[in-house]
Amino acid sequence: MDKKLKHTIDYINQQVGKNSGFSTPQNYFEEIEETINTSIFIENFPKKKIFNTPDGYFDTIEGQIQSKLAIEQEVTKTKVISLRKRVLQYIPTVAVASVLVFIGINYFSSQKITFEDITITDIESWYENGYGKIDNTEFAATLNTLELEEDILASISDETLEDYLSSVDTPTLINEIQQ
Repeated sequence: MDKKLKHTIDYINQQVGKNSGFSTPQNYFEEIEETINTSIFIENFPKKKIFNTPDGYFDTIEGQIQSKLAIEQEVTKTKVISLRKRVLQYIPTVAVASVLVFIGINYFSSQKITFEDITITDIESWYENGYGKIDNTEFAATLNTLELEEDILASISDETLEDYLSSVDTPTLINEIQQ
């Protein structure tokens, strides 16, 4: 088998230096498609002039354009309203609106609210709706300033405490303590 392989290699080496009689020009296959497309385009291209300009067209075109522009400028002239006139138009409206706002503020603010008018329910609602925020340090400072009765736990009976603890759900109580 090595003998056959050696003969094949020798044959190929002999053929490389020889001219087979067939040859193509350099870059033939790269340029053939472009050459064919160009020749087809040239054959199909019209032989006569399609686009003609009238005689003296370029001599008269400038005048025609200028006359059309002059006509358009006359048509599109608009009335210019100055900024001063525009502001003067809105001054009466602004004056009336400001008088109405002044009257409305004075009418609705005539009611005086005092601390006696605010109930504990209003304050609780205010905190529950997120209008008031208090952190633990502020709460602790408030508790320190309050004068608490020493017998606050003595006022709670054992039965009341047992009823409360039996009515409260244990996981809920644990969650409240952890928070």
